[in-house]
Amino acid sequence: MRIRFREKTAFEAARCMESSGELHNPGQGWYHVYTFRAKPDGGRPVEEEAWLDESCRQEQLALVLILIGDYRACEIPKEALLHIGQILEFFRRNGKEMILRFVYDNEGKGMEREPLTVSMVKRHMEQIGGAIRPYMEDILVLQGIFVGNWGEMHGSKFLGRDSMCDLMNTLYRATEGRCFLAVRTPAQWRTVADGSAEPGLEERLGLYNDGIFGSETDMGTYGTRTRAQAGETGSWSRGEELDWQEGCMDMTPNGGEILSGQPLTGYRQAAEVLGKMHASYLNSIYHPDQLEHWRRETVEEAGCWDGISGYDYIGRHLGYRFTVRNVTEKKGKELLVTVENTGFGNLCQEAECFLVTEYGDGRAVLRHLAADPGEWRSGQESLLRADISEGRAPGSRLFLTLKRRADGRVIRFANEGAGDRILLGGYPDR
Repeated sequence: MRIRFREKTAFEAARCMESSGELHNPGQGWYHVYTFRAKPDGGRPVEEEAWLDESCRQEQLALVLILIGDYRACEIPKEALLHIGQILEFFRRNGKEMILRFVYDNEGKGMEREPLTVSMVKRHMEQIGGAIRPYMEDILVLQGIFVGNWGEMHGSKFLGRDSMCDLMNTLYRATEGRCFLAVRTPAQWRTVADGSAEPGLEERLGLYNDGIFGSETDMGTYGTRTRAQAGETGSWSRGEELDWQEGCMDMTPNGGEILSGQPLTGYRQAAEVLGKMHASYLNSIYHPDQLEHWRRETVEEAGCWDGISGYDYIGRHLGYRFTVRNVTEKKGKELLVTVENTGFGNLCQEAECFLVTEYGDGRAVLRHLAADPGEWRSGQESLLRADISEGRAPGSRLFLTLKRRADGRVIRFANEGAGDRILLGGYPDR
């Protein structure tokens, strides 16, 4: 009888095949830029200010840039703060996670259009923090500290060490530490981290690079001196900065815009660089010459990626990308699941794993697993363990599902046939 029982409950693992398909997972991908003035436009509805065409609707992200330069010399009035809330509500209704940037200037004239005093910038941060508080769960990252040309943290009188650290700490407090923040360069990040940062700020601080591939220094993102020459808070050479990002910037959303340097960058080289940057998001229309170059390239490698365009290869590796590689049963008591993160980045938001047991009679039991998908690091394989000592039955099947904790959104695995959950295997009723 014991042998027959074991035969009936022998586990058969599912075949785990990698997919190159688009996953539409939250917190990553391509984005368009939408520009607004905080000053209300005579009662004009936000829907008329932000047209979403079909390509925009397919994207998970939107970079929402809001001009506040009208109020450089005064507090932001109530009607403008209400308008900011209406803008954010529009993107929430359309299912967009926001990359948010408030700027005094969008024409390269930051010094002319920013306030005269740092205290006014800080007051604007406090006001905006209150206005955006109801939408914190919809904001992936808040870029910059409002100042500089295009809000890119260059061309401003407030980028000295003391002013920059004061502003970043103010913004962190104004947002209650509830969303990721970002600075423009690694040197700025290290300066903030070395300048009495608020407790918890470092863990929430990423990078946005709007000059990727534009030059050897990514248009001033990096320097030309070595780390030893520049010092810890200086700008280092490209290679050293990328190595630093690879080791230190793996748990925040990082991204930006691609520029078209000469010669244009092939997708293989780009993937290597974006992997070191742990890139989660990129502008989908800028710069068109470089993006079109990737669209014309064809991936030639063994496996599921063969024949896909370079553009799709880049886009589908932005952020995290979890692939189940192998499933084994250990002595009928434990299931061992090998998961590889093949994406450029990591899962920066809290998520939960569930083992779903589906029985032959249609019943399904969901069980929470003690696993942290945030530990499934880019370029590495991780082992997930699940206790299956109870609940095994002939005809039952086991699935794995992953959900973002904040809103319950499903995070899909990059395996053939996987939808909202992936089949791990089962116990055939022989």
